[in-house]
Amino acid sequence: MRNKIIKALVFDKQVRLFILDNTALIDEIISLNRQNHRLLNLALGKTISGISLLSATMKGEQRLSAIITMSNPKYRIFADTDAHGNIRGYASQSLLKAKGMKDVSFKDLIGHEASIRMIKGSDMNQFTGITDMPYQNIDDDLSHYFKQSEQVETYIETNVCLDEKNTILYSYAMYAQLLPGAPEYLLNEVKEKIDTNSTIFKNLKDMNSIQINKNLKEYFSDSEVIGQHQVQFWCGCSKEMFYGLLYSMESKDLLEYIHANKSIESSCHICGRSYLFSPPEIKTILR
Repeated sequence: MRNKIIKALVFDKQVRLFILDNTALIDEIISLNRQNHRLLNLALGKTISGISLLSATMKGEQRLSAIITMSNPKYRIFADTDAHGNIRGYASQSLLKAKGMKDVSFKDLIGHEASIRMIKGSDMNQFTGITDMPYQNIDDDLSHYFKQSEQVETYIETNVCLDEKNTILYSYAMYAQLLPGAPEYLLNEVKEKIDTNSTIFKNLKDMNSIQINKNLKEYFSDSEVIGQHQVQFWCGCSKEMFYGLLYSMESKDLLEYIHANKSIESSCHICGRSYLFSPPEIKTILR
């Protein structure tokens, strides 16, 4: 299982349960952003994991964009996805360049005045929901968003583990939501089973669908796997898009790079991917 959501129904089809391993996806995004700050990697990874799960709830050409704004309004994390499982996420430049973050906790980073804003829908029909973040952590506050904005009891749990070099060891997540008419206590039962049997998630990437179904039945005897949903990183940027930056530069500045035999490097602020323009490529701008 690699960057895949398993969709299941449990408790007599009264609760829908999605489980996700996106270790490779989070590793790719963090590597592209080239960040080595533990707190930011965790915050970005957990946000993207939560939004990744929501891609499996969408249909057709629907998109979902989420913005987590910390109490410092310049500190933001962005993530968006579509019904096809295309995911991207990034932190604002102010957050990436913030000083004195070494000893800051998640609660300190989020603060008491943070908010979650989501825009969901198609080009012709969009819904915007905004909620505060009373729990000052990403999982509980994403769950809180659904209860406040959509009046749906939802439970989201994300787990991102980093090694001592702040690179990803694993990333997995779970989404449980009550279906119409289901009693609220069932969501607590899902939480209890997950909390006491979390090892099922740590091995997801090594399991096939049959093994996952077998393991689910050990914890939810009436579970029924109803499908899978692939997720993958996608930004949409390209080297061609950044030629516009070169055209905006003064000719004398371009000539300096050419005479010094140096390349120009441009980076996408969304995904962190870098594009190099060699002196011969720069020359084409001057023609």
